[in-house]
Amino acid sequence: MELAQKAKKRNFALALILTLGLIAGIPCIVLGAMNMGDNKGFVALLVFGIVGTVLGFYGSPLMWTRLATVNQELTVVQAVTQEHLYTVADLAQRLSVNGKTASATLNNCIRKGYLVGYIREGDRLVLNENRALGPTQYTLVCSHCGATVELTKGDTARCPYCGSVLSDPSKR
Repeated sequence: MELAQKAKKRNFALALILTLGLIAGIPCIVLGAMNMGDNKGFVALLVFGIVGTVLGFYGSPLMWTRLATVNQELTVVQAVTQEHLYTVADLAQRLSVNGKTASATLNNCIRKGYLVGYIREGDRLVLNENRALGPTQYTLVCSHCGATVELTKGDTARCPYCGSVLSDPSKR
């Protein structure tokens, strides 16, 4: 949860700085343009005003929107870790969004490392118990009798119905 809270603080700070750049940039442009001929310092003020206004104009709406996304991700992290909501349906209800949006937000939280130790199993979130991998299973169709045959890697590749030799799928 700390990682999500840090992301929220970082996005809030950047959104605030860009907004202040927009607000301060306009008076800086006016002051710099009015006194540009008098002093070279006013040229720098004009340039600062232009840069601040442009970055603030385009950047602040994007960062405030990004902050809303991070807030939603933080809400998911809190819902999972503190409220013990483990299904997409429960999270969708908690967030007041549809299931598709809740599922995408949950996937983002896992991908960004906000929910360490959890994995998705369908629409449920479960603790990752690091289960050992099972043997590799292959499903083949016998070319002689047409039977569907399931083989485990390492098994003899013979059809149990007609006895014909099947091509080993691990060597393809």
